[in-house]
Amino acid sequence: MPELPSVETFKQYFNSTSLNQNIEKVVVNNPEILVETTKKDIKNSIESEFFVSSSRYGKYLFVSVSNDFLLAFHFGMTGFFKYNSLKEGQTQHSRISFIFKNGTLNFEDPRKFGKLSLIENISNFIEKKKLGPDALEINQKKFIKIFEGRKGYIKPLLMNQKFLAGIGNLYADEILYQSGIHPLKKASRLKKEDLVVLYNNMHMVLQKAIKIKDIMLDFPENFLLPHRYPGGECPEYGKLDIIKVGGRTTYYCPKKQILDD
Repeated sequence: MPELPSVETFKQYFNSTSLNQNIEKVVVNNPEILVETTKKDIKNSIESEFFVSSSRYGKYLFVSVSNDFLLAFHFGMTGFFKYNSLKEGQTQHSRISFIFKNGTLNFEDPRKFGKLSLIENISNFIEKKKLGPDALEINQKKFIKIFEGRKGYIKPLLMNQKFLAGIGNLYADEILYQSGIHPLKKASRLKKEDLVVLYNNMHMVLQKAIKIKDIMLDFPENFLLPHRYPGGECPEYGKLDIIKVGGRTTYYCPKKQILDD
């Protein structure tokens, strides 16, 4: 599932291809991806307008329309944007397309788990979804307050969007690896200095991922993600272990991330 770095990369792609162009037509091929809106509402609200700007919060992308409406995109497991020439047009996986004079922006989603909403206010949307602070916007003090003394394992807590918005399975593994923290470590057993390390590495990992446009093979060799596959080697200490944590497949380095309680 696209996590914060992916969505930030989608945002940059969207901004570079689709801002300030008159939307001549909206084609909704799969109305089932629409949430609390209809095909007719989308077309009536977007056609003949233009996209003004975009912003990201956690795993959501918000797009501002010239008439003050907003679109809220969630990319599900396989969603992404693809800007095509008018000749190329749509593909078999284009769930909704925005057609401009010189090209087409397609919301591609092979597995159709992505969602699109027409909204009027971002803050109300975030509150309704009960999202925690964005992982790149939260300050250190608030981060520590969220996790300090919290019951439960640290990895599922990092991934809980009600506590912290934007981190999923892959980046939770990387952040914990960089911090030397076992994914089954209980948050209540982490000292304040452990949480400071976790916070700093969270920012470092997410910012690095955005810089390389979320391309796994472009991470440095001292990152876990390029080695995160069955039989993969820990960058420092031999083979990675694979376990289930909170129902999610988890990779970690047993010689670096030691469970001591």
